[in-house]
Amino acid sequence: MAPLRIFVLFCLFSPQVLFSQDRTLFRWKLKAGDDLELNEYHKVRARQGARVLNREDKNRILLRAENCNLQGCELTGVFDTYTKFPEIDPAFYKDKTYRSRFFLTNLGEYRVPPEYTMPNLRSLPGFSESEVSEGGQWTMPASESFQFPRSRIEIPVEAKYSFRGIRDWEYAGKRGKAELIEYNYSLMHDSEVVSAGTPYKVYGFAKGKVFFDAQAGVPQYKHVQLVYTFLYPNGIASEMAFDIHGIYNKQRSLTDPDKDRIEEEIKKYLGRPADPHSRPTGKKESKRNGLDWPEWEEGSPEPTGGSRAPVEVRKSEEGVTLSIDNLLFDTNRSDLKESSREVLAKIAEILKKYPDKEIRIGGHTDDRGSADYNLKLSQDRALSVLQELRDRHAISESRMSYKGYGKTKPIADNASEESRSKNRRVDITIVLD
Repeated sequence: MAPLRIFVLFCLFSPQVLFSQDRTLFRWKLKAGDDLELNEYHKVRARQGARVLNREDKNRILLRAENCNLQGCELTGVFDTYTKFPEIDPAFYKDKTYRSRFFLTNLGEYRVPPEYTMPNLRSLPGFSESEVSEGGQWTMPASESFQFPRSRIEIPVEAKYSFRGIRDWEYAGKRGKAELIEYNYSLMHDSEVVSAGTPYKVYGFAKGKVFFDAQAGVPQYKHVQLVYTFLYPNGIASEMAFDIHGIYNKQRSLTDPDKDRIEEEIKKYLGRPADPHSRPTGKKESKRNGLDWPEWEEGSPEPTGGSRAPVEVRKSEEGVTLSIDNLLFDTNRSDLKESSREVLAKIAEILKKYPDKEIRIGGHTDDRGSADYNLKLSQDRALSVLQELRDRHAISESRMSYKGYGKTKPIADNASEESRSKNRRVDITIVLD
């Protein structure tokens, strides 16, 4: 009996046995009013015959929990996409914006109405209904949505999951520690309906890692690899491979008073001389909503009119926008005037106060000239501002994007030279939503 008793005691107190009893329940834990931001960085390789094309994509996804119940939350989503071709483009170009509304269950199921394209990877990750131990496996349904010029295809898949325990992760200077879930699935679509511009066969494979904070109920980081083959009715076959890294950030929504305060602080700062080696006197540091910003104490001198930068600061749909008038450039030119660098130095100091916020740079013209000419000029001017902020002031290129709008977004009526001069501008937006 003694050997049996020793064996039982060994089983009860062995570290391996104790560890095997440590089980984790995975659930989303969003609450109404939560914002979940996901910044994705894609390396894309496309092949068609002997032709190979490399590009880089960036997606900023903002999901807001509107209404929640015991089953999950209804989310509204804004999906902003950016792209660049490394061999051609020097920076990310702002491409498209998609909006969506869908229900996310606590188990990770996406219930997306048919009118919405996004999100395109759905119900990933999906969770087991019961607790799982390290090494535990489960299978859950998911789907991928593909948008083509004339149609959209949603392909169901069965994702196989495995829990790998708590692991460290690091990417692009960010790091964390969370429960690691790995998954993979195969994808196959074979349609009897043939439509021009839409593949009739799609084959693919995916594998992914999600570092999910089980206690907080949100992901921290993901790494996903996707490979597809598309066969078209005209006999063309194309292949695409994606390597995707994504960083999540859960936060509470900024209120209108928060944005008003930020707008006023920026106005005060712009009125002061830009000196990178000094700081204004009479200030105290504060940190609200994760933003580190100097608050001016009562009695601090107000800037004089002559020291103000030629910048209009205003709240916008996306956040706070700094509109720089046409003093940055000579007529019909996109290279910065030397006198404009002081203005951009002041703006760079402001942008450094928001190291985790996206920056969108948009170029605009008045209504004179052709649409194509104005579009190209406004795009080149926006790019010049981005390059100045990146090269002279070390603002990270991964935070910034540019786009030219030509004459399509006037802020004045173009009825006089004064109003036209207001429309010749570059907008720098600190994205707060």
